[in-house]
Amino acid sequence: MRDGSRLLRGVVAALVALVLAGCVSEVSPPPPEPTSKPRAFTVGTTDQISVTDPAAITDAASSTVAYNVFQRLWTTEPGSTSPKPDAVQDCRFDSPTLYVCTLRKDLQFHNGHALTSSDVKFSIERALRLEVSGSSVSSLSSIRRIETPDDLTVRFILSRTDTEFVYGLASPAASIVDEEVYDPDSIRKPDESMVGSGPFKVSFFNSEELQLARNDTYQGNHAASVDGLILKMYESSAELEEAMAESEVDVVWRGLNTPAVTRLQNQIQTNANSRTDSGFGQVAVSGARVRQLRWHEDSDQRSRTAVRKAVAGALQDDRVMATLVPRTIEGSKETFDIGAGAKVSTPWKQRIKLTLAYDPTAPDAADQANQIRARLEDRASMSVQLVKATPVESADADLMLVDYKAWTPTGMAWLQPYLDQAIQSDEVKDQVTTLRETADVAPSNAALGKLQDLAAEDLVVLPIIQTDENVFVADGWLVDAALLAPGWQLGMWGFRRP
Repeated sequence: MRDGSRLLRGVVAALVALVLAGCVSEVSPPPPEPTSKPRAFTVGTTDQISVTDPAAITDAASSTVAYNVFQRLWTTEPGSTSPKPDAVQDCRFDSPTLYVCTLRKDLQFHNGHALTSSDVKFSIERALRLEVSGSSVSSLSSIRRIETPDDLTVRFILSRTDTEFVYGLASPAASIVDEEVYDPDSIRKPDESMVGSGPFKVSFFNSEELQLARNDTYQGNHAASVDGLILKMYESSAELEEAMAESEVDVVWRGLNTPAVTRLQNQIQTNANSRTDSGFGQVAVSGARVRQLRWHEDSDQRSRTAVRKAVAGALQDDRVMATLVPRTIEGSKETFDIGAGAKVSTPWKQRIKLTLAYDPTAPDAADQANQIRARLEDRASMSVQLVKATPVESADADLMLVDYKAWTPTGMAWLQPYLDQAIQSDEVKDQVTTLRETADVAPSNAALGKLQDLAAEDLVVLPIIQTDENVFVADGWLVDAALLAPGWQLGMWGFRRP
């Protein structure tokens, strides 16, 4: 038995040796290299999203969330005063103070919940209750009550005739949220989920990027063309320009300062393919960037007429925009003095101390803030401290340098920063009432013109400059004309493949 076992072990050992020898003689091919996942379509910007609750949005950067993730009853496009239905099938005025809307059938939120008239009522009443200063909620002020006789019908009973009401229903404060998710009495925090019914739904959000996926159940005027995208937020123009060179982004929206744009334009002009060295073409959106200087309503110096006049006079030679309502908007009127010739009176014995807030991520804002400080100190006997803030509206400052984009393309929307803090408030209220109550063009434009006259007298908001918004697009992508939201905000439904 022992001899048999030895023989068996010997045979097994020989077989193992033969197998091992065969394995050594035939070298196996190396495993395939792991395939990297293609980078998602990426939009680069220096805009910083700070608020994600549409009822509390006051700045242009955060409005990107409102327009792309949430839906409203109506929508508008830049330069057009003809609203288009979004969540509604149709609406009508049954009387001057009764506006009745019928929702599209089978609307639903991103979480699968049905969107009904009850959600519309909840959302708008919530915005009115929260009443966030600087938001678009003032455009809904004529609402007396809202009725919902069935799931598809919304009845707005107004306190007065209001020809501007439809535009209010297209503004961020009128965004529809899920009443089963949102608290009626508090603002939802950025780290909490965003539940809307807009063209995109949120996959991920932090301070560096917003990841969006196409909402295939969306019914409205702005269906998305891309399956998904990333909005990546950079801290500076230099980082954004480097991201273009490294092919980290497919589109650049805002963020590049004037020197960077000039460098890229020079490349486009000299290259045979009319692209930058890294393969980007340029789309210039005419007049889409507007910069204003505003007094903060809580500033101790704001109430002093002589101080407001001194600030306006000291900056008159540098300002190139003479109206708060851009020229492309119906009823625009140039009422502010610009150019040389201002006489600045400084009756104070000691230099007046002011703080000026600006957004360091806004293109050229730091340079312009420094220029404003120099003018006020040299010409108006003031001492100005610069404060960085994102958004600027959150700063504790006397003056704010703001990139403004109106909620809708109307004269009233462009005047809202002034209307919210007008000095001649009684006269302003009279003109607003006239404008809202008449559908006739002549008296309406007359009231709008008078409001612009009052704005130039009060000087609580100064128009500074209006320039093009430059969009750089990589090879393989197109930008539709409908890229932009109502006030030239970014509408990401406009990107598509050829």
